[in-house]
Amino acid sequence: MGPGSPADAGSDPHVAALTRLFRSHPAWRAAAAHISDGSTSNVWFLHRPGEPWHLVRERDETWLRPGPAAHPDFVFRFSPAAIGELEQAGDQVGEFAVRLFELMLEVDPERQVGFRIVAGFTRLLRRGYVGLLLSSGPQVAAFAARNGVTGLASLRRLVNAVRRRRLRPAMA
Repeated sequence: MGPGSPADAGSDPHVAALTRLFRSHPAWRAAAAHISDGSTSNVWFLHRPGEPWHLVRERDETWLRPGPAAHPDFVFRFSPAAIGELEQAGDQVGEFAVRLFELMLEVDPERQVGFRIVAGFTRLLRRGYVGLLLSSGPQVAAFAARNGVTGLASLRRLVNAVRRRRLRPAMA
């Protein structure tokens, strides 16, 4: 096993489950193929406050590693319940993405995926995230439209609005 493998997650079943999702879930693997090497995101766990982790794309693989990323594109906070719900998400990128977005909008912190955009729109475009979103299929397009995103201009406005949101202390 390499760095970021489930063995690195120690004995925590939720960290191990999220690691497996990033490494082997068909939708996550298909989506990650659009993302450039060197892309990073910080990851926090609701049940492990103050303990940063980070995702990194390296050699066409995604790794979850302890410690913060120096220049993350995004910040995520996963609750154990949200991880369980994501494990049950469909294998297609669109259905998985919609479930992830629904959990980002969830008001119950025990089920919510906390989320913040750190990178600017241009960096997200360059690293493949915008192309991934636009190519994720009709389910994502319909979800986006229901939430006011109908094209690149409204997507850029949403990115800028989410970037201005303050992080909760558990996601610092």
